[in-house]
Amino acid sequence: MRKKYYRFFWGFLDKQKKWLNEMADKGLRLVNTGRAWYEFEDCEPGKYRYAVEFVGEKSEQSAEEYASFLEDCGYRVLFKNLNLDYSVGKVIVRPWADKGGRIATTKGSYNKELFIVEKENDGKDFELHTDENDIIEYKKKVRKPWIFSFTTIIIILLFSVVSMNFTDGLGFEIRNATRIGYIGNSGWSSWYGKYNLLDGTMNKSIHPKNDILSIYVETESGQISIKIQDTEENVIFDETNMGTGSYDVSVSGKVTVKIEADKHKGSFSIE
Repeated sequence: MRKKYYRFFWGFLDKQKKWLNEMADKGLRLVNTGRAWYEFEDCEPGKYRYAVEFVGEKSEQSAEEYASFLEDCGYRVLFKNLNLDYSVGKVIVRPWADKGGRIATTKGSYNKELFIVEKENDGKDFELHTDENDIIEYKKKVRKPWIFSFTTIIIILLFSVVSMNFTDGLGFEIRNATRIGYIGNSGWSSWYGKYNLLDGTMNKSIHPKNDILSIYVETESGQISIKIQDTEENVIFDETNMGTGSYDVSVSGKVTVKIEADKHKGSFSIE
């Protein structure tokens, strides 16, 4: 009788190995795997032991040769995926892999990053790597994709922060707003917009030409608020639910303007 269990362990190889051996101790032998499931059949409790081996750095040919080597040693080998991915025709670049394994496809080595290796229980712990140097080298291979992924995320985050600060310093708009019928101008020392609908938030740096910043708002419907801060983040202007009107603000150097609109129809001018 066969039973299917749905589990996914991400990169926790030791946890996956422990669970498989616990299932074997209950009298269940692994016979097949899927992306997020394992299929077992009844067996004598404790008859088999399992190890989980990372082979994501290998090329398809190298992985198959290694699997054949293990099978020649009397083991049984099943391929298993490290990630959850149901795409078709995917090509993955793996800079951290060995020379022949840096390109992986769904028809090749992609989603075959792990071996589940089975042997009959001889009463000893099942470890594929027992030599100290071999263990060190294997752990390095396991860490490589995680270090690469973590480093990539950090670089992307740093680039995003630097990019936002750079564009803000140039006076570009940073917005998270819906704009319908919008006609505007975003300059170094001024900001203008006229629209049928503005809903959301917009931010921009302005470098005034003198020490007075003139604000004009026209409100036909909805609500609009404008907040202005200096380079030290001191609030020098803050008006909510603004109607049609003009305002003069004393400034000294660059300021940051934040506009919050709630289904606002009308226009604004800051110069």
